[in-house]
Amino acid sequence: MLLLVKWCLKTCYLYGRFTGVLNFKFDFKKGHSVATNKSTICSAASHLLMFSLLIYHVVKSRSIASLWKYANSLHGYVLMVIAGFRLICVFLALVSRWSQRRTFMRIFESFWSLYKKNPEIIQYCQRGILSKYFCVTMAETFQIIATMVLMRNQLTLALGLRIWAVLSLTAVINVIIMQYFIAMASIRARYILLNKNLRMVLAETRSLNPNRSGVFVTRCCCLADRLEEIATEQSNLQKLTEQLSKAYQGQVVCLAISYYLNMVGSFYLLFSITKYKGLTQDTSLIVTICSLAYFGFYYLDCWLNTLNIFYLLDEHNKMVKLLDQRTLLRPGLDQRLDTVFEDFILNLTRNPFKLRFLGLFEIDRVSTFALGNSLLTHSLLLIQYDVEHF
Repeated sequence: MLLLVKWCLKTCYLYGRFTGVLNFKFDFKKGHSVATNKSTICSAASHLLMFSLLIYHVVKSRSIASLWKYANSLHGYVLMVIAGFRLICVFLALVSRWSQRRTFMRIFESFWSLYKKNPEIIQYCQRGILSKYFCVTMAETFQIIATMVLMRNQLTLALGLRIWAVLSLTAVINVIIMQYFIAMASIRARYILLNKNLRMVLAETRSLNPNRSGVFVTRCCCLADRLEEIATEQSNLQKLTEQLSKAYQGQVVCLAISYYLNMVGSFYLLFSITKYKGLTQDTSLIVTICSLAYFGFYYLDCWLNTLNIFYLLDEHNKMVKLLDQRTLLRPGLDQRLDTVFEDFILNLTRNPFKLRFLGLFEIDRVSTFALGNSLLTHSLLLIQYDVEHF
């Protein structure tokens, strides 16, 4: 399984280079990022070609009524809004990539250094990475199959390029989200190792007999050193998370809006297929199956993204709860060990672990629940408008 995970990570890197999301080259032997002329030109050319074809696609596209004779004007407005915001969001996300290229190069180096120092972290995040990779791959595959079957009778070189541009838009979104997913999963895996070491330190501390002997003082000093190392590692991880969140905040906000609109539109589309039977009467069975499979993997992918962040927050909370056991330890410990414990607890209290983006929202279970309610509300409002007016 470890080899499979490494293959997935390498594929993600190459896919990022191909889509231009990674507008620099990384030397895995030296662990350094390099912004070569070749990588810059290839990324810029890829983005320029994609947006040029997308603009051409918008200009040349026929109305929704020509595709679905039973569609109403609301379907056209919904799809136009989703497509417009999706295009704007991806454009802003890529602008953020170019404006912060040096920052992303440093972050890439930091995570490579984290892996080289702690190669065992792969074992603790391999299931999440493989699940994410599988969902993204399957969703893109079913989307491509459905698109090609729909357009098989009118496929030309020009139309093929326009389809490629639209699918590239999805690929860019998936690459950005995948990179963020892997980064957060790696941080969570490192937290798991730190919590494991912290449990060992607490267990050994509980077994101490405060008799002030030389052996007792030596063991206390050793435990203090280990605890200090854990505290330093946790502080570095939190700083790395803050750097990552700051670098990704514009992209996360843009893609969150895109995901939100896609979900609202998807709920409305499913309702429309049920209400307007004519929407799918000319659609082949394979397109229907691929479309349903695509939506299934799409929602599963969104759920995995959410769980990945929740699990990271949970690991940090576990560390806080483990340190709360400090009050259960025997009195009379070495002063230095006591000081390290107090400093560690004080540092976590002063710097709570939170994921904020542009000051607009914070990712946690409460905000996600509120987002789910908002999704349901807006979907129902859209459906209600359709029922009343069409």
